[in-house]
Amino acid sequence: MKHVIAIVDSHLSHRLAVVEALADQYEVQAYESGANAIAGMQISPPKVILMGQRVGAGNGIVVIRELRRDPFLAHIPVIFVADNEDSRTVDILRELGIKDRLVKPYARSGLMALLSKHINGRIERGWQDLPPSQRRALESSLNAFNAIADDLAHGKALPFHEVANSCDAVVEVVNSKQLGSLLEQIRDHDNFTYVHSLRFAALMALFGKAIGLPHDQQVLVASGGMLHDIGMMAIPKTVLNKEGNLTPNDWGLLRNHVTTSERLLSTGSGIPKGVATIVSHHHERLDGSGYPRKMAGNELNQLARMAGIIDVFCGLTDRRPYRRTLAPHVALELMATDMSHQLDMELLERFKEILLDSAELGLTQTAAE
Repeated sequence: MKHVIAIVDSHLSHRLAVVEALADQYEVQAYESGANAIAGMQISPPKVILMGQRVGAGNGIVVIRELRRDPFLAHIPVIFVADNEDSRTVDILRELGIKDRLVKPYARSGLMALLSKHINGRIERGWQDLPPSQRRALESSLNAFNAIADDLAHGKALPFHEVANSCDAVVEVVNSKQLGSLLEQIRDHDNFTYVHSLRFAALMALFGKAIGLPHDQQVLVASGGMLHDIGMMAIPKTVLNKEGNLTPNDWGLLRNHVTTSERLLSTGSGIPKGVATIVSHHHERLDGSGYPRKMAGNELNQLARMAGIIDVFCGLTDRRPYRRTLAPHVALELMATDMSHQLDMELLERFKEILLDSAELGLTQTAAE
């Protein structure tokens, strides 16, 4: 299910541009007048409101004041979209508590950054009320994930030590049987690559625990899970969140993420071999149908087979804006039948037992949307 964003602006061209820019990731409600906007938002409240400078016959400032008087809508964050620079408007917005604004014409990346900040900020503030172990796991993993993106963008080495420390916190949560509750906290987070990576890392740690790996090895496999898709950071979000059929070029970009991940991984130091195995082989399949090297059978060790199972499971059950997810039991059944030649069936049965364990029942419930 997509997050709802509202755009309120009298300029039709701007409303249409916003709908087009956001449609691949959000459900956009477009309004020309303030009265229609308030009535519509009371029925279907958005996560964030984009307020134009001109709204209907009036202006956006007046509509913002009306929103602030409505107890049902007053808490919704507003991003003001100005037609031009105006210091007086900035002063009024400051008085109304509106800190974020864009000036036309603005870059889509700037708009996306502000939307994610508001959507994720509310979720992340809620982490403060969690048990200390869950809060540490969430905050440290998000900080590590953001550090990866920042360091790689600036040509710095991959911060593996920070990743391993965050995964140590994830393993602590796994071993204290709080994983279902932890993953519930990121279900609506707007950074889908982070959410997918943390789920992958947590499931690798859980899988490792079930087969008897010691704590340090659980941290290792969780670290591989956290890093397995770092190459996705180089793929445009327009491709990652695209609705409908992907083009051959889109598929090429997606499949290249493994070799990109390997290149990025090589910038770090002290990367354990098991981490590299997870990153390189999580898309390989036992029958040789995987990529990028079409490895098969005995070429894939137990770690690669575990990563392949979790990659498929997360792919089928992760929440994404462009498709409906499968319930975990449906995904597992499909994996056991349609993919019986691609996945290790003994390990898949073990994985199924893990998810059906009553102590981790919350995990299977939160995976489906």
